[in-house]
Amino acid sequence: MSRDRRLAILLVIGLILIASAWLLPRLEWVEVDVPARPSGEALRDDALAARRMIAALGYRTRVIQDATELARLPQHATLWLNQALPDAAAGRTSEQIAAWVNAGGHAVIAVPGSWQPQRLSKAFGIQALGMHVAKSGARLDIEGRPMLIGIRQCDVFTTSHPVMWQATVKGYKPRRGDDEDDEPDESNAHAKAPAGKALDTAEAIAVARFRVGKGALTVLCDDRPMLNPNIGQQDNARFAAAVLLEGDRDEVIFATQPEYPALPLWLWQRAPLLILSLGTLVMLLLWRAGIRFGALQAGPPASRPGLQLHLRALAAFLLRQRQYEALLRGPRDEVRRLLAKLPGNVAEQITDAAKRAALTPEAITEALETTPRDAHHYLRQATTLAQLDTRLRAARPGSARRKTR
Repeated sequence: MSRDRRLAILLVIGLILIASAWLLPRLEWVEVDVPARPSGEALRDDALAARRMIAALGYRTRVIQDATELARLPQHATLWLNQALPDAAAGRTSEQIAAWVNAGGHAVIAVPGSWQPQRLSKAFGIQALGMHVAKSGARLDIEGRPMLIGIRQCDVFTTSHPVMWQATVKGYKPRRGDDEDDEPDESNAHAKAPAGKALDTAEAIAVARFRVGKGALTVLCDDRPMLNPNIGQQDNARFAAAVLLEGDRDEVIFATQPEYPALPLWLWQRAPLLILSLGTLVMLLLWRAGIRFGALQAGPPASRPGLQLHLRALAAFLLRQRQYEALLRGPRDEVRRLLAKLPGNVAEQITDAAKRAALTPEAITEALETTPRDAHHYLRQATTLAQLDTRLRAARPGSARRKTR
């Protein structure tokens, strides 16, 4: 190794030691709790954590699983609709919920996105203005209490109801949608702008509570901070308590389940006997068509297709080469062996065989002794030998002996 190479290696090692001495004191190992994935009831109910928190604060809670129950709500209660109702359910119940709020109830709803059903928000006169974006959450002042809420994107809104309290954000991008063709409302004309043009300095409502008749309506630009994955972050838990608890109301109702159960559950609830019968029928059909254990079957006889193919190929080759004598050698030897079993001399044996095969002695002699002249002559002799072989094998030697005596 040369001197320059050694100096280069020492220089590199020295630089590594200096970098390590500078970096290691500045490293800090911190244990971070990684939230576990939801399972069980938390996987089925996004508002489970909020419901348990409200119950721990001393309030009664319950869950509504059917949209038809929304028409029979108690007046001194809070209803949280944390999922936009389907159009079918909203068409039947949105007016009933609005009448319940006017009579003294308290509803908490979120502004629906542009792709979600709008009937419930329209029943309360809520109009979305646009999208507010916050990279690290939104700082909101709710009833004099500053909070950092984990809101990243939310739909700011406006309405004509009297305000009880509100929290605003600055800057939003107006929504592009069908609302642009609606007639302008004097109450929010100052907040409108051409779609797609961002309003960086305009203030808009993010969270507010309004007086609606004898009741109250709390509207959120986004209710995701109150769901299971986010309620434990920042001030989201305080935010959930502030919007769900109102006055002297002692019950919070969560309408968080879908209107209809899954199809298998719905069928099992309404026709369990039919499902059991169909399941039994399917099992019987599978049992009938399936392979069951039984007695051992005999193995199939061994076949030798290779030998058969070889003999056929050999015969075709000899026929092309006009080797008629070689082709007739085997059948002639077999017929001679069968003729030898008949009584008498050779002439008597040929005569007897001719009678049995319905042939003439001359044809038999020609097939046994004459060399074929061409393919047609060979085919005639082969046919004669085959017919003679079949008849002699079918004849019984005993009967032939009795006739000659």
